[in-house]
Amino acid sequence: MDAASPIASAIERPRPFRPALLLLATLTVYALLWPAVPGDIINFVIPWLDHILAHGRVGAFAAPFSNYTPPYLYLLALISPLVVVMSKVSLIKSLSVAGTVLLALAARQLIRPAGSEARDDSWLWLPLLPSVAVNAANFGQCDAIWSAACVMAVASAVSNRTLPMLGWFGVAISFKAQALFLGPFVALRLVQGRTPLVLWVTPIAIYTLAMLPAALAGWPLRDLATIYLRQAEWNPAFVSTAASPWSVLQLLAPESAHNWFWLGYLGAGTAALVYVVAYRARELAKGDLIALALLGSCLLPFFLPKMHERFFFLSEVLAFILAFSERDRRSVLVFWLIQGAWVLAMAGAIFDAPVAGIVGAGAIACAMLLLIDRLRSCSARAEWRLIADASA
Repeated sequence: MDAASPIASAIERPRPFRPALLLLATLTVYALLWPAVPGDIINFVIPWLDHILAHGRVGAFAAPFSNYTPPYLYLLALISPLVVVMSKVSLIKSLSVAGTVLLALAARQLIRPAGSEARDDSWLWLPLLPSVAVNAANFGQCDAIWSAACVMAVASAVSNRTLPMLGWFGVAISFKAQALFLGPFVALRLVQGRTPLVLWVTPIAIYTLAMLPAALAGWPLRDLATIYLRQAEWNPAFVSTAASPWSVLQLLAPESAHNWFWLGYLGAGTAALVYVVAYRARELAKGDLIALALLGSCLLPFFLPKMHERFFFLSEVLAFILAFSERDRRSVLVFWLIQGAWVLAMAGAIFDAPVAGIVGAGAIACAMLLLIDRLRSCSARAEWRLIADASA
């Protein structure tokens, strides 16, 4: 730990009233963001909720009515009776806030087995991250739900529990396709552990089980199996609003950028393959595994086209966990680079200024380079320890 790090001194200083102050700050920030009514809620989620209210919590699933997979809709149906005591917008946002609480608790689980000396209230900072607060209280998105499952998958991987890792990963991809951004890390751990191939299909089995209630209610199986494929085809003219190299084409050639999408798919696949090959034989400490998961979660949204600014959400959460777990200058810098990239990408999307996303892409690239350097240094030290042990 770097004792000179500002975040280290802030965390370690004993403050018995800090949890209450953090909770108060969180409530204040969320209250300020709550009145916003974004277009996605008006145009998509409220009509889904209306469909559930009109057809019943079971009957609603007799036919497709959303481009989301059913697990999120199950939760929406579960809380739908609460419309008698709160507005539809507040109901939807409340579900997102509940997911944020689960995400913070998952972060707490990951920080603990990572060998951190951080105080038990460190996880209470997570809901105050700008990207997390805006995602839940402003946009009412469900990114915290699938990200919580991904964080639990990483925690299981850190503890060398392969089956729970696959189980949580399956839960995550049942909610959102963006959970696949953790795929390179999961594949790497399977290769490192020489996991039997029969277990590799566990996430698919869990996805299938998650679709089963909707299928039994009447939702066509073919539709359930192809939801993510149709999501990828939606809005074919869209290039990207994420902090990625695609911001350059968004600025210079948005009309012809789709001709180069194949290059992004090739780059993402190559990066994921190189990642698995490069680290497959590395034995790293628990904190380094979090860095490895963070690096893996950055690769796909960085290279793929048609990414939104919020698609680095999991990376932002893992960067927070890494900073609070390690509390060294490099980890804190990685956190600020990734969080700053979100701010720039969001500003670029709001003000139609792709140049902000280009700067953000540079920040993400710097963060990944710092992570690669960290993992290289850790591997070199591990090799020297092995040589020394053999000599002794």
